[in-house]
Amino acid sequence: MSEELLKMFGEGPYPLPFELFEKKVALYMDSGICITIPKEGIDFLERAQHVHDSYEFIIPCSAVTHIYAEKSHFPGEKGNIYPMNSGQAHGPYYRMLNNRLIALNVDRGFMDEIAYMIYGKTNVCFKLGNYDFGKELRTLVKSFIEEYSKTLPGRSLVLKSLTTQIAVELLRQIDNNMPSPASSGYRTRKGNIDKAIEYIRDSYDGEYTLEEAARLAHLSPYYFIRAFKYCTGKTPYEYLMDLRIQKAKELLSLRHLSITDACFMCGFNNPSNFATFFKRKMGVTPSEYKKNVLK
Repeated sequence: MSEELLKMFGEGPYPLPFELFEKKVALYMDSGICITIPKEGIDFLERAQHVHDSYEFIIPCSAVTHIYAEKSHFPGEKGNIYPMNSGQAHGPYYRMLNNRLIALNVDRGFMDEIAYMIYGKTNVCFKLGNYDFGKELRTLVKSFIEEYSKTLPGRSLVLKSLTTQIAVELLRQIDNNMPSPASSGYRTRKGNIDKAIEYIRDSYDGEYTLEEAARLAHLSPYYFIRAFKYCTGKTPYEYLMDLRIQKAKELLSLRHLSITDACFMCGFNNPSNFATFFKRKMGVTPSEYKKNVLK
């Protein structure tokens, strides 16, 4: 088993050797999510529990599935979904022969990033139980499998978007310990975005890096961009460039500074790029702007 799959599924015990297990199921894995679809029925031993770092969501394909977790028995039906938390021992309650179930595993770090973007908190804990496998989530899972099977341009971008939507829908549909959007969790996240904004405003003249801004917000660069736009209405790059243009306007209004001085003082690396971007944003060149403002 690969290291990535081991992290997703744990060390077992499995109902059969993993090499054979891989032949009996279809695996669709990308960007922190792995969906396992049975090709044929599998026999499960009574109370053969296992643990893994990922969250697992079990969707029975057979009429009834009996799941054992935390010394509790959860009988379920076809079309429902059972959540299993990261590090939570679980397995079949009874011996089940020729059983079919879909397993949706979500990497813990990925779930934490999504939860932090929404609630400003990590360490999601889903409430054990039997939930409806709703239409929205069902459609997203189907779309993920269909896109995974294609080799079209942009496939990785589409899969990344779908994995995000799947994680969000799981948090929406299944009871968990996350706060409501109106609670202090949002303010916590907004406070970290404010730190990144302060960093950008202090570093607009050339010291700024996306990685450092994301670190201050306690997010990966990918999720930082989304969270930043959610809070400000702009991407970090758009915010930075608007800030540079605003600073350029202030500098161009000073008689003793040349256009070249203004260019480098507000973070542009050469006058040509500066002139092109300034005209795109302001409708006039820097020289035209300076001439008009100093009339």
